[in-house]
Amino acid sequence: MWKSCALLLAGALFLTPRIARACATCACGDPTLTSMGTEQPFAGRLRLATTLRAWGQTEGEQAVDAVSLRELRMDVSAAYAPRSWLFISATLPLQARRVKDVSLTREQSWGPGDMELSAKVYVFRDRDFSPDHLLGVLVGSRLPTSPTLRDAEGRTLSLDAQLGTGSWDPFAGLSYTAFRGEWSFLANTTGYFPTRGREGFRAGASLRTTVAAQYQPSTRWALHLAVDTRLEAVRNVRGVHDPIGSGFIGFLSPDVLFSPTTDAVVQLGVRVPVLNLLRQTRQTPIFQAAVAYDL
Repeated sequence: MWKSCALLLAGALFLTPRIARACATCACGDPTLTSMGTEQPFAGRLRLATTLRAWGQTEGEQAVDAVSLRELRMDVSAAYAPRSWLFISATLPLQARRVKDVSLTREQSWGPGDMELSAKVYVFRDRDFSPDHLLGVLVGSRLPTSPTLRDAEGRTLSLDAQLGTGSWDPFAGLSYTAFRGEWSFLANTTGYFPTRGREGFRAGASLRTTVAAQYQPSTRWALHLAVDTRLEAVRNVRGVHDPIGSGFIGFLSPDVLFSPTTDAVVQLGVRVPVLNLLRQTRQTPIFQAAVAYDL
């Protein structure tokens, strides 16, 4: 009897109709491996990602007023396309930071940073399915979601040890993507316009650009190379201009992308500062590992 029941159950499961689901590559008609924020849109696409970064910098004059910062940061992101021309995304950073000044005073902090919400509207595509050219407009803002951190005695930590500025920082930009067989190309530029936040601090406006090329000889892996730049205006603290950290910096950014399973992309890379014209600021390489998954 048990054997007959098992056979009937197996037959019922085999004959039960199931909802067919297409992979993200099939739905957008393009097999290009993409990192979070550079994917092709199609209605209903939902993408989750996590990105881990390790970086550091030192500001000020050595042996005078230098402040050294080291941070390990994990960004948790979700992006959804309710329409084929619209992507809405949210990113929440989780950070662990250590700050040391020239007097060897140390501060440590960890917790959530400032969340970022954005929408990318695709205003041009040369065709609906598997386009070769995409032009998008990006708008969004960073939100003051990071709490004000204090030490064990209740004293507020320094601005450098805080995990966010506590301000509303709107941004806007343009992006262009082109696909040519095994090659794909990306160019984008984004302007940030910070407002005044915690303790009267206001970061300087900035312009960030990326120009990248990717070669993908296989559906499983790809090589990605980008030039990332950042132009920073002078920041302001309680009405006083502070030129430290302002100026220009350029990074050379090689990455390897790998797809271990359908709809999953793993990315490993580094951002190497090759041209640093920031005032009294020394930047370490930024090491990065990311995983993105389409649902």
